Amino acid sequence: MNQYLKGNVAYKKAAVTTKDQGTLILMLYDGAIRFLKTAINKLNNQDLEKAHHYIVKAKNIVSELMTSLKADPNNKVATDLKSLYTYMFNRLIDANIQKDAVYIHEIQELLEELREGWRGVIESKKQVSGFNNRSEVKPLKIQG
Repeated sequence: MNQYLKGNVAYKKAAVTTKDQGTLILMLYDGAIRFLKTAINKLNNQDLEKAHHYIVKAKNIVSELMTSLKADPNNKVATDLKSLYTYMFNRLIDANIQKDAVYIHEIQELLEELREGWRGVIESKKQVSGFNNRSEVKPLKIQG
């Protein structure tokens, strides 16, 4: 690998590893959505091998989202998200077997909706932390 490629790989790795968890989740959603759009395009062009490739990439991201959830049966949001990710994962398997763009589009829309929800949460956190960084307001320290 030449020096330019090594530097580029190191830069990308550093860019990902220094992101907060919310931003990483947005990046995963963005990647899955992009892969699903590409898969639909490949299906429409009858490029079944490439469509398979991009469906698998999106399925792997959904799997990562599913496994990154904290297992807590008392956390309804996590439980519901895990059920939704499981549905998406299985639906992508069906889409890949049947080569059906309708299934892929359904999952794309679900991921876009979840992405917007996460984006809203991140924006809210930024606004709150921006307010707390004002000099006249002292940050609250919570121990426990």
